[in-house]
Amino acid sequence: MTYSKGLEGIIAGETAISLVEGDIGRLSYRGYPIDALVEQPYIAVMWLVLFGEWPTQQGLANLDDYLRRHAPLSPREIKLLQTIDPALHPMKMLQGMVSLLDLDTKAHFPAVSADKANATSGHASIETSQGLQILARMPTLIASYHRLRHNQPLVAIDNDATYLGRFLSQLTGQPADPAHERILSVVQILQMEHSFNAGTFAARVAASTLASSDAVFGAAIGTLSGVLHGGADEAALRYARSVGRPEAVPAALDKLLSDGGKLMGMGHREYRTVDPRATILKPMAAALCRNTDSDITYQTLAALEANFGDRMTRKGKLVKANLEFYKGVVYEALGISVENFTAVFALTRGVGWLAHLIESRVDNRIIRPSAAYVGPSPRQLID
Repeated sequence: MTYSKGLEGIIAGETAISLVEGDIGRLSYRGYPIDALVEQPYIAVMWLVLFGEWPTQQGLANLDDYLRRHAPLSPREIKLLQTIDPALHPMKMLQGMVSLLDLDTKAHFPAVSADKANATSGHASIETSQGLQILARMPTLIASYHRLRHNQPLVAIDNDATYLGRFLSQLTGQPADPAHERILSVVQILQMEHSFNAGTFAARVAASTLASSDAVFGAAIGTLSGVLHGGADEAALRYARSVGRPEAVPAALDKLLSDGGKLMGMGHREYRTVDPRATILKPMAAALCRNTDSDITYQTLAALEANFGDRMTRKGKLVKANLEFYKGVVYEALGISVENFTAVFALTRGVGWLAHLIESRVDNRIIRPSAAYVGPSPRQLID
């Protein structure tokens, strides 16, 4: 058997959901390149990723209605949320609450086709419907917990708004700015799906055991919470803030590298040239932050990317910013606080997790790899 640490280079399964072509810097969902998909409505891309086909108007209406109807928290869920220590990180809240939601096993989402929405069994249909209910409630959980932590009143759901518009209005307490909603849509589409990344692979491992939808989401959320996976945007933003200004970058990087530190958000394990998502996001970040309080942070990030990239080039390495590097400053400019960054990431990556759950049900086999044993040889106990 072949061993590869971290499973690097190991093909662990098949998927038709997304394709990461790291050698040429391209990402596509269901055969559509990401730079074309960011121009589409968020809910349309959600449908595409979940069900593998471009949606009809009726399909979109059904999905929007289903998400809207299942967005409110029940009185019991609100009470549970209110009992959580406000010092707990939002990702801890999200992982715990997803497993405690009142999911309706009878509220089936209208079928798309037997081999897509419902996979191959009625059980899978229930999982799809419950997964959609989780996606419907996650924005409400994140926004409500944020407001409770900051002693702010909960905000009623705006039923006239879109999925992301409802989230922004619940989070900030103000009607969603259409321009901000559009930018958030692009960011969320960019990170909706990314093949067998750590969180998605954890979801597929859980799904392969025939665990429930909420358990699959819980496994993935816990994995995403790790700083090496979903926390790079927060780490990059905090570091840029600590550096302060662009002119302080050279000295700051001298110290970071001499101390053996890492500049989070730079480079990517899959993309050997450039992260195509970062190529889309960086100019949006520059435009959004211009003439705002976030502009100095953006300028510091840009200086960090340029200076760090030059240092790596002199060592013969091509290292550019990935999606996470500029995402934090975009979130911040949209009114999303730092502690919520990873939870908002989970909000859209959850679409990918559910897509993988649906896909895995078509031909499920429990994921159970072998391990190379490196301990002592079997021996007798000493009398």
